[in-house]
Amino acid sequence: AQHLHQLAADIYKDFERTYVPEEQRQSSKSSPSAICYSESIPAPTGKDEAQQRSDVELLRFSLALIQSWISPLQTLSRVFSNSLVFGTSDRIFEKLQDLERGIVTLTREIDEGSPRIAAFLTLTYEKFDTNLRNDDVLMKNYGLLACFKK
Repeated sequence: AQHLHQLAADIYKDFERTYVPEEQRQSSKSSPSAICYSESIPAPTGKDEAQQRSDVELLRFSLALIQSWISPLQTLSRVFSNSLVFGTSDRIFEKLQDLERGIVTLTREIDEGSPRIAAFLTLTYEKFDTNLRNDDVLMKNYGLLACFKK
């Protein structure tokens, strides 16, 4: 998790330095960024709450979060295929896929394929846009990277 967070922070900083004017940058400001869509995934928000959940529930929350980022990360890799961000986002994508496979296997072994997991597998993300020439789109993608960094 720490390695993924560091890779995400690196992508965010590279994107910010390359595309976002200084006065519009969020990383140097203390104000909270826009709400991230993955915040709607019903996951525990603190250590105490997480400790009250079963292992299977925590695996499901983790799987939902991981799967919610796989598709936008693929798109991000395509958008930045000719930059330093590409290699970093590919490494994150590979790690997310590894985590996804591991969690699915663990969940299957623990829960014997419970139908409740299907609800978590249907999450999608459609806000990412590959047209970096439009300022609104650029800031929307910047917001996505800020969320992923969290």
